[in-house]
Amino acid sequence: MRAELFSRTAIAMQVAIILLLALTASGCKTEKDPDQPTILGATPTTAYLGVEYYYNFGAYGGESILDYTLTNAPAWLALEETSNKARQGIIMRGVPGLSGGARGAADLGKLEGINLVSTDGQMAGFQAFDIEVKYNALSLEADTFTEGESPTIPDTRRERCELPDLETPGEHGFTINTYDGNGVVTGTSPLVLPTRPVFVKVLLDKPSVTRVAVAFELTSDYDAASCDPGETAPHQYCDQSKANAGDAIPGQDIVALGSNSEPVLETLSYLTYETDNEGVYTGGVITFEPGITECYIRLEVVEDSFPEPSEALQLSLTEVRSGLAGLGPTNGGVRTNLVIDDNEPVVTLETVKGGARDTLNVGGSRTYVARLTGDREGVVYAILGDSENATGRLGTEFSTGLPDNRLEFPVDVDEVTFTIDVVDPGSYSNPNLNDRIILLGLNERRQLGRENYARAASESMLRVSINEQALPLNVGSESSFVATDITLGHSGRLFVAGYDTNDSDRVQVRIFSQKGALLQTLEVSAAGDQLNKPEPIVSVAKREITKGNVKSDRLELLVAYSTDKLVADTTGHGGIDIVSSLFWYDEAAAGGEYVESWVTRTGTAGDDVVRWVGLNAASGFSVIAGTTNGEWPGQTNAGGFDSFLQRIDSQADGSDFIPVPAWARQAGSSSDDRVAGASAEGVSPILFGSAVGAVNGEPVLGGEDAYFYGAASGDGNLTVYQRGTDANERITGGVVEGSNLWLLGNGSNEYAVTPEAEDNLSLTSAPVTSPSGFVLGYTTGGEIVRVFNLNDEADTSTEQFAALTGFSGDLIAAGDTDGNFTGSNTASGGGSAILARMSLIPEPEPDAETSVFRNEWRYQLSAGDSSVTRLANYRDDEVVALTRQGSEWVVLLFSPEGELLTAP
Repeated sequence: MRAELFSRTAIAMQVAIILLLALTASGCKTEKDPDQPTILGATPTTAYLGVEYYYNFGAYGGESILDYTLTNAPAWLALEETSNKARQGIIMRGVPGLSGGARGAADLGKLEGINLVSTDGQMAGFQAFDIEVKYNALSLEADTFTEGESPTIPDTRRERCELPDLETPGEHGFTINTYDGNGVVTGTSPLVLPTRPVFVKVLLDKPSVTRVAVAFELTSDYDAASCDPGETAPHQYCDQSKANAGDAIPGQDIVALGSNSEPVLETLSYLTYETDNEGVYTGGVITFEPGITECYIRLEVVEDSFPEPSEALQLSLTEVRSGLAGLGPTNGGVRTNLVIDDNEPVVTLETVKGGARDTLNVGGSRTYVARLTGDREGVVYAILGDSENATGRLGTEFSTGLPDNRLEFPVDVDEVTFTIDVVDPGSYSNPNLNDRIILLGLNERRQLGRENYARAASESMLRVSINEQALPLNVGSESSFVATDITLGHSGRLFVAGYDTNDSDRVQVRIFSQKGALLQTLEVSAAGDQLNKPEPIVSVAKREITKGNVKSDRLELLVAYSTDKLVADTTGHGGIDIVSSLFWYDEAAAGGEYVESWVTRTGTAGDDVVRWVGLNAASGFSVIAGTTNGEWPGQTNAGGFDSFLQRIDSQADGSDFIPVPAWARQAGSSSDDRVAGASAEGVSPILFGSAVGAVNGEPVLGGEDAYFYGAASGDGNLTVYQRGTDANERITGGVVEGSNLWLLGNGSNEYAVTPEAEDNLSLTSAPVTSPSGFVLGYTTGGEIVRVFNLNDEADTSTEQFAALTGFSGDLIAAGDTDGNFTGSNTASGGGSAILARMSLIPEPEPDAETSVFRNEWRYQLSAGDSSVTRLANYRDDEVVALTRQGSEWVVLLFSPEGELLTAP
């Protein structure tokens, strides 16, 4: 190819000689010299094999009609003879691979230094250009196929082949293995199943001047001899082995042409089919007529009754049988993945109420529901099985009450029940601290390759936690222990903070396992400290630390309480101070215990009362939230008790850490403000509460308003959000979930969120007869998003709520009532404890076609003189409630759907 080209030096010499001859012939003239011949235009720099290359040059100049010549041009490129001598210009055209000797692929490559020269016999002009000849590339496009469905072919601006008929079903026959219950092949079964036509789009980059025929073939990585360990073909776990998972089988899942389809499907002139070695149509040839750039390979997806995951195989263009085209831009091959989604009916495992999560006690039993959705013919089966990630195993920790764990859905029955029966305590064992988890779904491995079985609806499974603490946990066997706070930590440990009235109100944290065993009693204050109702608050966190370039996890526990008494190893600041102690989990100490890291006493010259503490898991700093009638450094008291946030850093000091107060931030109104809680997440801790008056100068809305703010330092502008209505909103708790802050409170109003202009929402309230609770939801930027009202249906009793926690994406609130909060209970003997779950899933529209399970419930303890004061969340499996029953403090556990797990 390069032998036909001149060097650029030779080209320049040719042009110079032509110009010199033209100037010599012109001689000397007195009139204005004519313009030198000039060629107009810019040639395309790319040509394609088998595709016409065409360009129409313009020109001007010279004293007479111009003549044109090509130099250093490829053989396939020529100038067209023109009879229009009055027109200045010339047409250049050719077909790489065909014209000029039909050299085919030999014309590929970049041709440099081609020249078009124009001359009137005296003067000359020229234009140099390059052309790169490429393959006219073929490509494939395909959407995901679904069994039982035929797609539609979208419109296109390309010139295309005749559209195939995709509405008429075909038919295909093949033979499958049959298996016994262990997967051993027991024989074969012939099947004849309907098929649905689908298409793969084949594109030719440019319209060819000749017919192009290209072969195609279906291929797959499936290998029936690729068995699971320990198995030998033929076997179910070879045919459906893990190595073959997700691989479609040409001839069974999809064919080019069904064995019985030829008489019923239309014949397309541009499409022929070819069989493989087993006589199955898995390939063929597609032909593009000249000028066509889009054609369609019609395939057929078999509509079987096997439960299958989405499966994939490949369609390849293997050979250009005629014409000039490339298998891709470099002729290296064209292949696309074809994905087939299953259309078998699906089974969803749920609680009777419609949930996907539950908790059972050891020895407990409960009925669950299997729901079948999707089209089917005849009886459908499903085999239950547990996940490899489950710690509660089918056949060991629980059973289903079904023969062979097999569900059966008779004709026209789409809902059947089964039970989960946890083994009795005498047969149950669990050496781990965390409760075991049942993850129940379908045994898809056993179902693969078996007809008339359903598939699992999704990757999600029915999750059932097995609770081993079946009785109320008395956190103080002696009545002198007063529990004030709880939290949950690593391996399900329950931390109960409180003080012992028989031991000078000594502060303790009692640590229990999920089984209710007391693992450690942490004596926070010294034996000689004389305290007075210190009301300790507790928090835990796991953070990553680095020592000597070695990273490790550190489990920490923070306890804080308020006192004006002498405390060992601390110095008072005047009035009531805050004593904070940090502990860390030392695996080497007595087989694993929390030991003290540091203790510090902070405060102002006034009285400082801690209301909440937290640990920032990312940075390890401690956050103290409370009220003060003094002034923290750099802060000003607004009157009465203000709110404050204090940050204490843990600074590395040798092998341990020391406390370093970082900053404190104070804000308040002219009256005594309430602090209900805070959040230590992020770089800016958030504090929330309620106040009578303007907090930090914010407008007053009613009698007592909610307020909240975040702070990252002790100085700078402080943005306080004062929110509520013209009623009283006394805030008692709250929780930050994502970017929303949910505030729990008590009042005598019913709240609503109403839309305003420009998609804004406003909060409104209306009086009710009896005191009740509420939850107000705001963004952390102060915008109202949602409200919940916690009143008894009759609006006759008094509800007081004290605790709020997040739970599995929802909210749980708790407190007490002196009446009938649930509608089916009555308080006795000084009121009874209550809990309520509020779903954060939006309520469906009235005309919604499908329902969404919203897990909402209410519970009222039958015992009188009881109240829930604190809540915690164990893995979204159990609601943990610190409950006062008379003078005793117990921990009660509730399932995700509100079942009491620790009945007396």
